[in-house]
Amino acid sequence: MPSRLVSRRLLRTSSVLAPVLGTVLAVPIALAGPAGAAEPTATAAVNEYGWQLTYTAASGQANKVAITQSFTGDRSQFTYVIDDVVPIDAGNGCSHPDSADTTKISCTVEAPESQSPVSSMEMDLADGADTASFHNATDQVYYFNRIELGDGNDTWTGATGDRVDGSSALGGAGDDIIRVGALGYAGGGDGDDTLYAGIDGEIVDGGAGDDVLRGGAGDQVMRADDGDDTVYGGAGDDEMYGGRGNDILHGNGGADRIWGNSGDDELYGGPGADTLSGGPGKNIVRQD
Repeated sequence: MPSRLVSRRLLRTSSVLAPVLGTVLAVPIALAGPAGAAEPTATAAVNEYGWQLTYTAASGQANKVAITQSFTGDRSQFTYVIDDVVPIDAGNGCSHPDSADTTKISCTVEAPESQSPVSSMEMDLADGADTASFHNATDQVYYFNRIELGDGNDTWTGATGDRVDGSSALGGAGDDIIRVGALGYAGGGDGDDTLYAGIDGEIVDGGAGDDVLRGGAGDQVMRADDGDDTVYGGAGDDEMYGGRGNDILHGNGGADRIWGNSGDDELYGGPGADTLSGGPGKNIVRQD
């Protein structure tokens, strides 16, 4: 065969195979794609002065947090142990007790000398449907904690039983369930929230939305705020305030003081020497 003819055939074959080979070689590259993005992390760090811990969740995380606050031996410092289900970046004053578990941290905070109560921890759980609980092993509320639950349908459980709480739990947009312990504060924020007071000395604010507020065993202050709310007093001597909506307030046991404020409200006293005031509007006021 003449060499010129062989050369032409080789050229034709090369021109056909080139795009095919190019396609085959490109397939693994296309299938590989970019490397997966790193999982977002929460952050925890003590401020430069050593007396306040800040915990911040990443956007889009659904946190499930258990918080324990305890004194060191000489009561000059606090130890916070925070156990979550997401990775936590341990900043100043914090470390992972188990290096293999980055979802749990321990942080040390100074107990400063102050003439006023001090927020020794600020927590922001951002958006997402979060769950958080708190155990106060210090039995004091002078050094308290402030928790922003953020947007989403969140659940907060403060210190229970005979333990004092002292925390401020603040809901955002979403239908939240907040159980606050003794001497704690609960703010529902926007949404149709359910708020529970604990054993004594709590303050509970419903916020915007149609909320349900329930008192506990001791003396509480419960404020319905905006929306058509329902408030149930507990066994103690409670103060209950309706807001700008059409509210229903039940005194239950104890010598309660109940104010309907604006709207067409229903006020029911219950057992005890109660004080009831309907306020503006077409109200129903009954003392059992």
